[in-house]
This record gives sequence, C-alpha cells and structure tokens, in this order.
Amino acid sequence: GLVGDTSDNIPGVPGIGKKTATDLVQQFDSLEDLYARLDEVKKAGTKKALEENKDKAFLSRDLFLLQYYAYNRSADDLAFDASRWKYARPLFEELNFKSLIAELGTAVQDAARSFEQKVQYLRDTYQLITVTTPEQLTALAHELKTSSGFAVDTEGDSLNPLLSDLVGISLCTKPGVAYYVPLTHTTSSAQLPRELIDEAFKPIFENEHIPKYLHHTKFDQLMFSSNGMELRGVTFDTLIAANLVTRDWQRINLKELSSTYLEEEMLTFQEVVKQFKLPNFAHTELDIATLYSAFDAHQTLRLMPLFQKMLETEGMEDLFTKIEMPLSQVLYRMEKEGILLDVGLIKQLNVHITSELETILAKLEPFMGEHTGPINLNSPKQVGELLFEKLKLPPKKKSSKGAYSTDQEVLTELAKIHPVPGMIITYRELFKLKSTYLDALPTYVNPHDGKIHTSYSQTSVATGRLASSDPNLQNIPASGYGLEIRTAFKPQAGHVFIAADYSQIELRVLAHLSQDRNLLNAFLHGHDIHAETAARLFDTPLDQVTHEQRQIGKRINFSILYGLTPYGLSQDLDISFKDAKLYIDKYFAQYPAVSRWMDEVIEQTKEKGYVQTFWGRRRYIPAIYEKNRALYEEARRVAINTVAQGTAAEIMKLGMIAVDKHFTQNHPQARILLQIHDELLVSAPHEVSSEIESLVKDTLESVVSWSVPLVASTRIGANWKDVSK
Repeated sequence: GLVGDTSDNIPGVPGIGKKTATDLVQQFDSLEDLYARLDEVKKAGTKKALEENKDKAFLSRDLFLLQYYAYNRSADDLAFDASRWKYARPLFEELNFKSLIAELGTAVQDAARSFEQKVQYLRDTYQLITVTTPEQLTALAHELKTSSGFAVDTEGDSLNPLLSDLVGISLCTKPGVAYYVPLTHTTSSAQLPRELIDEAFKPIFENEHIPKYLHHTKFDQLMFSSNGMELRGVTFDTLIAANLVTRDWQRINLKELSSTYLEEEMLTFQEVVKQFKLPNFAHTELDIATLYSAFDAHQTLRLMPLFQKMLETEGMEDLFTKIEMPLSQVLYRMEKEGILLDVGLIKQLNVHITSELETILAKLEPFMGEHTGPINLNSPKQVGELLFEKLKLPPKKKSSKGAYSTDQEVLTELAKIHPVPGMIITYRELFKLKSTYLDALPTYVNPHDGKIHTSYSQTSVATGRLASSDPNLQNIPASGYGLEIRTAFKPQAGHVFIAADYSQIELRVLAHLSQDRNLLNAFLHGHDIHAETAARLFDTPLDQVTHEQRQIGKRINFSILYGLTPYGLSQDLDISFKDAKLYIDKYFAQYPAVSRWMDEVIEQTKEKGYVQTFWGRRRYIPAIYEKNRALYEEARRVAINTVAQGTAAEIMKLGMIAVDKHFTQNHPQARILLQIHDELLVSAPHEVSSEIESLVKDTLESVVSWSVPLVASTRIGANWKDVSK
C-alpha cells in the first residue's frame, strides 16, 4: 500500500520509497494502525506525505489484495475436457497467444492421424456420395427439383472464381446425405460429360423459385457464371448470417463454424491438397474430394436453420433478408461486370512517377554529406540518420522502439524549418502511389476482358461498411497524382461514367437520430452546415464566416463522431489545447441534443453490452466496462461511431439495392461498377445518361423517409477522374 507498483499502475504513497516503507512496516502493524498512530512518525516529510495521500495508500493496498467473488459455479462446471481444447484456437489467435497456439500445433504424424480419423468419421457417420453415373445424376436432379431448398458449393482450380475451371459441385437437400459431382478432375476416375451435367442442373440452378443456401455466395455464383451457368434463387448465405450473429473475435469460415456450432471437424484444404503437394484441387482423388466437398454443402445446410433462429432471436432477420442478402446479389453483379483499366496510361504514369522519384533523390544528394550509396527514404533508420545526425534537425518524438520518429507528423513539422523533410514527404507519397497502384493495378487485369474485378466484402468491417480488396479500389486517391490514376479507369465503348455521392450522410444520420433542433433546421433549410457550425463557434454572422473558420467548423463536424479530443483537434488544426477544448465545448452547447444522444448510446451500450445501428446490426463492445480511462474512451468512441457509420452504410446499401433494381427493370445496360463508401460509380449508355443520372439521384435521395432530407450530388464524365468530386 505504501510503495505501490508502477508496472501495474498502483500509485502507493508518493515520496515514500522501499526503505522508508520497510521502516514503517516494522514500526506499525497495519495501515489502520499506522494512521491511528500517525503522530508517532518522526520524519516531517514522511508524515506529510502520509497525511496527503491516505486515500492512495488504502486504494493501493486494496488493489493488491485478492478479492473473493461469488460466481455460482461448481467444480463440475470447471472440469477440463482436453478434447475441446482445440476449439479455443480462434480466441488464442485473436488475442495473439502465440505459445498456446503453438501448443495446439501438431507434429506431422499427429496431423496424419487426425486426417485419417476425420476421413474414417465421415465415412462411418454420413452418406457422402460421388455422382459418376447418368442414373445417379438423374436421381439427384429430381431430388433437387422437388426439395424445399438445397445447399450448394463449388470447387475450382484457382482462388479467383473468374479465372477458375469448375472442378466439382457439391449438393445437399437433407442432413445425413450429401453429393459431390466431379467435372474436371485430372485423376483417372470416371466423370460424367459436362453437357450431361449442364442439362440436368441448369434448369434447377437458374430457377429462382427453388431456394439455395451457400457459404460465401458471391464466390460460387462467380464460379458458376464464369463456367457458363447462372445460380439464381439464393436465399441464405451462412457467411453473412454468421457475421451478424457472432462476436468480433470469432472466425466465420465454414470449418470454424462447423467446429463451434456443430462440434464436428471438417477436412481442410491443407489436408486434402497441400499435404500431398498437389497443384490444385483438380488433382485430388474423387473419394477424398467427395468427403471434403460434399461435407461443405452438408454443414452449410445444417448451419442455415441455426443461424436463421439466431437472427430472429437477436432481431436481425429484416437486416439480413431485406438488406444484406439482396445486397450480396448487387455485389455479385458488380464484381462480375468489373471496370476497364487503360494499362497503357498506367504505364505512362509509372514512368513519370519513377522519374519524379529519381529527381527527388538527386536533389537530396547535396545534403547527404559523406553518405555512400543510395539512401532508402522509406527506412526510418536511414532517414533518422540524415535528419538528426547529418542535418542536426531537432527531434520531435520517439517511436515505440525508442528511436527518433520520422513519421508524417514529424516530417510535416520539420518541413517548416528545412526543405529536406518536405522532399521526403513527397517521395514517400509518390513511392506509395507507384508500389501500391501503378505497379500493382495491371497485375489485377483479367486477361479475358481487360477489366479489374475487385472483390467486395460485407463481413470484414465491424460497422457494416463494405470493404474492397484484390485490389482495393476504395482507396484510389482523389487528389494529386492519385487523381491521375483515376483517369485510367474508363467506361466501355458508348458509355459514360456517372458518379453519385451522398452529401454529409453521417451528419444527416446524426441529425435524425439525435433530433437536435439546430442540426435538423440547418439541413431542412439547406444551410451550409459547416459554415453554420463555424458561425456559432465564433459568434459570427453566417454571411461573415471566413474560409478558415468554415474549415474549423467542417473539421469538428466530421470528427465529433470519431471521438475527437481537444488534444487531437489542437494537433489537426495547429491551435492551442485551450482553444480546441473551447471549440468542442461550444459545439455541444450549440447542438445539445447531440450530446444527450451520445450519452444515451453509451448508457444503452453499458446496459446491453452491445450497440445497434438503426436497422439492428449489433456490435459487442466489452471494453465499455473498462476502468482504464483510455480503453473506456476508445470503447465510447467505437460505440458512437458504429451507430452513425453503420447506419449510414445501411442507407447506402438500401440505395444500391434500389438503384440496381431500377437498372434491372428499366435500364439493363446500366451498371453499378464501384462503391466507395458514400459514393457510387455507374456506367450508362451515353444517349440515356441524363435520364439515368436523374434516376440515380432520385433513388438515392428517397430510400428513407426521415426528418432530415438525404441529398445526393451527381456528375457525368468520360473517366473516373472526370467524375471525382
């Protein structure tokens, strides 16, 4: 209680070290005894420290003591079942418990035994049937046709479904029995002709009235599509459902879900392909391929009703059926369509950027002194030596490893007093453009159509936002040289691009959810919300707000939902901490209902353990109960941001579904190509572009009937740069 423990953040009594504490412990029996006889402490400084820090002394002692807690568990509840230890792997991976993960690892011979055991279990427990005769195919087609719905999965020879051959199809209509139909295995086993399989399955797969259940629907639909079949009537995706009902730390791939919810281990790709050093799945023997793939469909079918019930119980059935599942079909069509890339233009830009990088290095040579060899400006160590040893510039802060930092913040500050840091900033920006986009983008072009087909994920962002990957087209810069990269993205012949983006969508969401009168009135009357905020912050008439004042208003408006602190704002705007705090206080004074709404969100999160978007998406935030102030504040920020950003994402999803429906019914040649958070990029025939522009704008603005209007701005152009805002 007296000395505390700095490593555990236990304060102790300031000014009392180990020696003084030892003397006191030998003189008094306890803290209570010490304070009861405080007059007996001889040293005046020690006595004063004890008097002023009595609360800290008792708090520190209590923090050290073990506390007894009645948790109503018996010894049986805590019994350890070694066979279930393996199910902890996802948690260990989430928490980065490396030694425990290593304990779960098995030697080669153990892995082999595990593989054999799985194979034997599947053979003994289920009917997993390889379909290789016309009679089997006919019977299976009849079973599918007359079923109330079935699970389906595909196997290919590539991870890119648009470039993969369809190797096999697995199907399941009822628990206990599943089928695998091989198509293009390279083994010697007999397989049915592709024409026969198409004849049997196409009418069923393309019948939208027969429900289909999949895990990661888009992948399989793209696989079917690129191999000449369309899969329609998809009603349930266990990946999307799992994402909604599981916690953030849980993994939602089919193998993990089977282990967690069905308590059954599945064969892995590592076991059936990689351990045998096969080039791809097409080389797998049919008996093993059947056990692997047919069981995929089987477990998907079994998981479907479990997740269906969980969605109903947790109030997310409408979110799933009316937003996420319809959206998956919109994304499928977007990914299938792709977007044209002018590779020649990208190469020209690459040559230009490379020349710029070389020029910067040449300009730096006079500052290098006796440095031998080229400097790596992406190396913090080498840049640190240049800035702080050769140029003797003042260090600003240290990195987590103890070296002087050369991050963007430091370089920006140093650029005010010396030209070299500014050149390094420019070099790093150009280098990132080159390596991330100019070098990489051409490698993603599909050789069959000259397009890039990015992949959109509905399950990788906790707030519900979409994420683009392979490549990420949501991060293509919209300014500087990055804007020139957008010039290389072009519509097909005879088409133009239409860009449509929601104006200040998250602020409008905030206005509706908080019902703040001042915020609502600003949007209802079409005011410049940033200027209005600035006018109130600076007590200035609206028509006299300066550009600098508006920028401060804008920064605060957009940052308030991200937990902006006075320190963060002072850094962003290069103003004093005092002024930053004043601005934030005045913001909440002018929008008092926003502050009340935020408090309500936090209270509800504490009460339930999770936060919800307008349409019911849940995000569990255990850190909301943290005593550590920094962790609690982060949890608070996450809770508020999740509601605003998640609800805005849902509005955009509803907009995408509505626009896609209009295109399908009225303008089948028009396509949504990209989604960049609050913006859509559409391709439309030139002759009807104005009509489609109006349709897109009206549709996006009318997806909800709220107390605040949604506003979408649109632009038409010949390439992506032309329509960038």
